[in-house]
Amino acid sequence: MLDEKLIPEIFDYLLVLVRISALVILFPALGDRSIPGRIRASLGAVIALIAYFPLRDVLPEMPTTTWGIFWLILREFLIGAMLGTIVRIILSASHVAGTITSFMSGLGAAQSFDPNQGGQSAIVSAFLSVSTVVMIFVTDVHHLMILGLVHSYTKLPVGVEIVAADFAYMATKYVASAFNLGVQLASPFILYSLIFNTSLGLISRLIPSFQVFFIAMPFNIFMGWLLYSILFGSMLTILIKHISDYLGEILG
Repeated sequence: MLDEKLIPEIFDYLLVLVRISALVILFPALGDRSIPGRIRASLGAVIALIAYFPLRDVLPEMPTTTWGIFWLILREFLIGAMLGTIVRIILSASHVAGTITSFMSGLGAAQSFDPNQGGQSAIVSAFLSVSTVVMIFVTDVHHLMILGLVHSYTKLPVGVEIVAADFAYMATKYVASAFNLGVQLASPFILYSLIFNTSLGLISRLIPSFQVFFIAMPFNIFMGWLLYSILFGSMLTILIKHISDYLGEILG
């Protein structure tokens, strides 16, 4: 009797754990590579335990075959990985904006470790990415992420067929949206760089003996930092708003 009740409960919890763990590992802020793996695994297990009780009624019965059990678990993992990847793509808008800003302000060669990308990035890009993660916690957007984990079962119930074309369309759509948002955030720096370099070209033509490079580089860095300090707060606000909107659109 105990086995008949306990084994299905364990299997249902495993289904929830597999999807939520895949999401947590790939989610920005919650699953950054700078966070130790044990902490991420423990966080996924705790969230899955909390989410399991309200989701018990929507979970299917345990399949009677080994292949059916394996395929259902694999499908849940793929759904979690797909959703987590799309959310991670959205956060890359901060990396795009920071990289463009770095090159436009003459700081592209200054590299720093970016925990969100798991490697070296331009220092302005790394700073903007880390600041975005901090703002996610400050503005409670991580609560929206956790709620989205549970709501994902409404939009994508357990056992739903995975359509690769739909995921490819969503991934393409949000890659384009993230890149577009990053370029829009960096547009003031693109405009500044266009005006600045055009002015340097005119000065070089009018005064050939003038050492443009030695004067322009320090001034370009100073003006880039000044413009960045003025626009930084607005960039973060726009980023967090779009990330919240995208999360609501994807996870419900």
